[in-house]
Amino acid sequence: MLSFALVTRLVASFHHPRAWLVALMAAVAAAQLWLAHHFDGFLTGDEVEVLSEAFRVATGAPYGLWNVRSRFVPQVIAAPPLALFTHLGIHDPSTLIWLATLPFVAASVVTIPLVYALAKRWSDDELAARAATLLFALHWIPLGFGGTTYPRVVAMACLTAAAWLVARETNLACVAAGAFAGVAFADRFSEIVFVIPLALAARRRGAYIVAGFIASASLTVGAYDWLTWGAPFASLRNFARVTLVVRDFSSRVKVQSPLWYLETLPRWCALTLVPFFWRARHRDAWLYVVIPLVVLSCIAHKELRYLQSLIPFLAILGGLGFASLLRTRPRVAAALLALSLTWNLVGLRFVERRSMAAVDAARFLGREPSLHTLAIPQVWAFGDKHYLGHDRRVFDIGSPPHDLAAALDASDAAAIYGSDLTPAVRAELAQRGFALRAVFRRARSRDVVVFVRSLSGTSDRARR
Repeated sequence: MLSFALVTRLVASFHHPRAWLVALMAAVAAAQLWLAHHFDGFLTGDEVEVLSEAFRVATGAPYGLWNVRSRFVPQVIAAPPLALFTHLGIHDPSTLIWLATLPFVAASVVTIPLVYALAKRWSDDELAARAATLLFALHWIPLGFGGTTYPRVVAMACLTAAAWLVARETNLACVAAGAFAGVAFADRFSEIVFVIPLALAARRRGAYIVAGFIASASLTVGAYDWLTWGAPFASLRNFARVTLVVRDFSSRVKVQSPLWYLETLPRWCALTLVPFFWRARHRDAWLYVVIPLVVLSCIAHKELRYLQSLIPFLAILGGLGFASLLRTRPRVAAALLALSLTWNLVGLRFVERRSMAAVDAARFLGREPSLHTLAIPQVWAFGDKHYLGHDRRVFDIGSPPHDLAAALDASDAAAIYGSDLTPAVRAELAQRGFALRAVFRRARSRDVVVFVRSLSGTSDRARR
């Protein structure tokens, strides 16, 4: 646990705010780049989709993107560095995937001084701003996802910048704030919920927020979809159909209770911050937390990462409350801050659940030229064609496996999650001549067991 003395030094160190911020930004950037390199797997197909579209644009590789996604972030943000590094002669997929995180690390790191500036503007209190910045920078959601290609990393930076612009209280700043919200909307459509608190915080300038948002969204989604998908707002219309009409979500758990975010509160918000929240009576800061939380709770499918853009404002509330309590009970305030930083940092262990073992298995399969057809679960977890190659036929057998017999009959190799390797699955593999070739284990990611068809199995398949 962070000690009382350490927290005091973290909050009060460096006499000049710029030196303190630069040191923190450098530390966070280094940590995110290390996490991206060391935990080189994937959490969901979302980041693989962004990578695939970026690789398609940068290298011409035959990838695709689900038509419910805007191509703005993959093409405008993720693809340029890939094109540059490919041009410089870097072609190793692992290295390129790691380098693709650079713009997202930059967006995450840029959010740090934005949180500091916004907290300072709202409170005019240096300690409040520094505490808020620490609470944000060491929270597991922005820290852990900053080293990935999840679009909400960019949306978070845009929305924090938008809130800071609104706090400047000028017409032009509010138009710019709306424009930033439009870019966040292109990143992920659900971020439109932040237009409401932005407009309310702007008060009589709320119309300028809406005007800036409409203009920006018309370009980043409307015109850009027309350019890349062939019709204005094509991805938005497809997204609305899938989520509101078909209600087809890719996750195993497709619908959660409206109270799910409150039920999981200890996972994304340290309960030791509650005394700070009680003393943080800043209307605008609460708007940016409560309104998105209520609206997102009404959406059927929920994920903790969907809350990423409200974490900066949650941290600011914590910082404001810390400074208030510090004036009356300094030791209690410092102890609660230490506990909160530790609590929110512990969640960073989620990176150990990334699909590193599956990526290791994919590298192994990709190095075997004799394997032309593969049966694997959750193709995204294996990095899709980035590691498996473009010339292989792949059957996605899912987890737990389905239609396994038909996939095995047509395959040269199969990868099975260790947790799915039941006696019935083993029997199917043995019956079709598959022999154990390798087992891959990494951290807390799901073990992957690779089976390859033996020569006798190949002969049997040829006779059939």
